[in-house]
Formats: sequence, structure tokens, C-alpha cells
Amino acid sequence: MSRLRQIRSPGFLAPTLDAMTRVSSLSRDELKTRRKSLRRRRRVSISQALWRFWALSGLTAAIFWGATRPVWLINSPAQINVTGNELLSDEMVQSLMPLTYPQPLMKVEPEVLARQLRDRAPITTAEVTRQLLPPRLNVKVQERVPVAVVLPVGKADGSDTQYLQAGFLDAHGAWMPLASFGLGSASPQLPTLQLRGIQPHYQRYWPQIYETIVGSPVAITEIDWHDPNNLVLETALGTVYLGPYSPELEQQLATLDRMRNLPGQLSESEVARIDLSNPDAPSIAVVDTADPKASSAQTDSDASP
Repeated sequence: MSRLRQIRSPGFLAPTLDAMTRVSSLSRDELKTRRKSLRRRRRVSISQALWRFWALSGLTAAIFWGATRPVWLINSPAQINVTGNELLSDEMVQSLMPLTYPQPLMKVEPEVLARQLRDRAPITTAEVTRQLLPPRLNVKVQERVPVAVVLPVGKADGSDTQYLQAGFLDAHGAWMPLASFGLGSASPQLPTLQLRGIQPHYQRYWPQIYETIVGSPVAITEIDWHDPNNLVLETALGTVYLGPYSPELEQQLATLDRMRNLPGQLSESEVARIDLSNPDAPSIAVVDTADPKASSAQTDSDASP
């Protein structure tokens, strides 16, 4: 066999043992340094996280502790500030809030109070917020505005259950008890329109009826609906019979408006009633002066222009 000769390139220098040892030593030192640095960073990161956790926990505990101290208590209704009320007195709204005194401010549940206030009072919307300085509750309300007084019908004690009991109606037909507006130091301005004998299942018609009546040029002071087959109005021209409620109410009131010259032709004492059950053929019942017992005769309403 031929001998193999080791041929070295002129530019190639084999690494010496000393150089290899030095490189290996430097690599180990760098690795140790990096490991130490990573461990140090990890310890710092954990320490910072723990510090933030304990700081936040301490702050939360301090706030809760401070909020439950006597200085953060609702001690009386005087610390309930009411806004937005015009008919309801501040005292009434305060009395309707189910709170026991003293009450820690932070234990008050605003949403629960607002919901219970809407259920107990003639209020459409209620908003309750807490205030720390000074400690109090702020209550903002929007009231139901009564537009008609509901009068009792039937038995002497007004307990006939087929009709709405004495109270108020708003423009949407929502009923409110008489006591709703009775606690104020000053009597609120209550409606002058009176409604007698409305049955609960007819409440859904009230918004349309009220809107039409409000727009009538002839003043209407009372509505009697105890007979569903005859809606009766007390007006500036006298008693008006409309028959059963129907969408013709607007036309009936327009016909009544055209009869506004009636007082110039007949005195109020002579008019027994005006019948507009057929708005195209209205009639007037006049008192028969020959019979003082108020027998009436039917006449055409040619007195209207």
C-alpha cells in the first residue's frame, strides 16, 4: 500500500490546544453570566408582581374599610338628594326608598333601589347613584303626570270592582292611587278633567280619547263612561251623548265645535242634552218648559251653523 501523505494548505493553521481551551472557558463564563442575569430578572419580575398584588389588595381593603366607617353612612333621609320631581315631594320620594338607617354607603345597591322606587311610586324612570363627598345618595326621577281624576262609581263606598277605583290616569292610561300625590307639604297641581266609570279593559282606548279631547276647541270637564254603550261628556255647551266609543270621536267633537253658537239661541237651562251618536245628524234635546219635571222634546240641531 502506498503511504498517505498529509498535505496541509499553506494558509491553514491547526488550532492550538491553548486557543481551544480559552474559547471553551469564555463560553462557559458567558453562559453562567446569562443564567445569573435571567434568574435575577425573573426574581425581580416575581417581586414586582407580588408587590402590585399586595398593594392593590391593601388599597381595596383600605377603601372598603374607610367606606364602612361611620363617616360613610347614610344616617337619615336628609342625605337623599332628589331631583326631577315636580308633583312628588322630596319627602315622599325619600319615604318610598326601602332603606334602614344608618346604612353603609357602599352596601347600598343603586339598581335595586331604582327598580323598587319605580314599582312603588308614579315614576317612569329612576336613577340612583352614590356620592362619597359628602356621603349621600342622588336620586333622579321622571314622574308620571296625571291628566285625569278617576271618580268612584257604583256602591256608596266606591268598591264596585268592575270599574277603576278612585285615583288618577296619565296620558298613557296608567292608573295611580289617590295617595300617590298626597304626602307633599304643598298640594300639587292636580288635573281638572274628571273621569267616571272607566272599566279596566277600556284603558287601552284612553290614550286616543285623551289626545282627541285635549285637542277639542270646546272645553270638556268630565267624561262619564260607566255605560260602555254611551260615552257622555260634560262640556261648555252642556251634556253631550256620543254613544259607544268609536274612531268617529274626532268627527263628533268637530261637529260639537260647529255648534258653539248654541248658547246664543238656547239658554243653558233649556238644553237637556246634545246627541252626537250620529255626527252627520246631530240632535238637541230641550227641556219642555210646559212640564217642570224636566220632560224633554227632541229637536233638530238646525241652530248649528
